[in-house]
Amino acid sequence: MTEQHEPSTTELAGLATRLRDLDWSWELNDVPDLLAEFGWRAVVSRPDWVILDTGLGAGSGKVHGEDGKAVRIETRLTEFVEEDAAGAQDLHTTFDEITDVLTEVLGHPTARIPGQWPQIRWAGPARTVVLVRSPVSVVLYLVTNARLAADDRNVEFEKRNPR
Repeated sequence: MTEQHEPSTTELAGLATRLRDLDWSWELNDVPDLLAEFGWRAVVSRPDWVILDTGLGAGSGKVHGEDGKAVRIETRLTEFVEEDAAGAQDLHTTFDEITDVLTEVLGHPTARIPGQWPQIRWAGPARTVVLVRSPVSVVLYLVTNARLAADDRNVEFEKRNPR
């Protein structure tokens, strides 16, 4: 059983730079190589995704894929909080603190996306590091720029065409 552990400032900095600089095939068949690189563990594997334990227990990470290729790697950075005012304040503070750490090691963000689930992005030539604050945790992604562009188009479409 993996010991659950929120990353320290030093671990956050290392994780962010390792994700940004990741040299990996992006083939879902090669997820075991990714797991070995980061010390993570697969919990459940399916043809287009793999649920991970990245240090905060089963389901604390995921590799998303399409047609055999990985498009996003995610890892939760915080334990879950209660969906109340105190939990929201804790997440807001933690998100800001993590943003500061990542800005120190990755440079100034290339985008800040406000909203219900705010994001801070550090774009690279082919992939983008994304920090997201959800209602219950803070998550770090490494996503292909093509997938991120498609996600952004979907969000804009939904804004223009509410149900």
